[in-house]
Amino acid sequence: MSLQNGTWVDIKKGEIKMENKEVKKYMVMSKFKGQDRFILEKQFINRHSADYYAELMTNEKDYADIEYFLFEQSVAYNNKDTVDDDGIPF
Repeated sequence: MSLQNGTWVDIKKGEIKMENKEVKKYMVMSKFKGQDRFILEKQFINRHSADYYAELMTNEKDYADIEYFLFEQSVAYNNKDTVDDDGIPF
């Protein structure tokens, strides 16, 4: 699996610390039935973690009419890849 990298800047007390972190491209979003707007729950680096989180939240049943959805960021415009996660070029 190839993951995209993003550059994050951490500025503390005049210090600039640059580091590369993996882009959290899997987003679990929720929506109440009958609503047309999604709510961002959490972002993840890999799909397995996102699926596990959604399964846990579904089993918890905090709200009666909530649905969970997985969105995947397909393109990071500042970090273009030529190969998808499954190894197939696009």
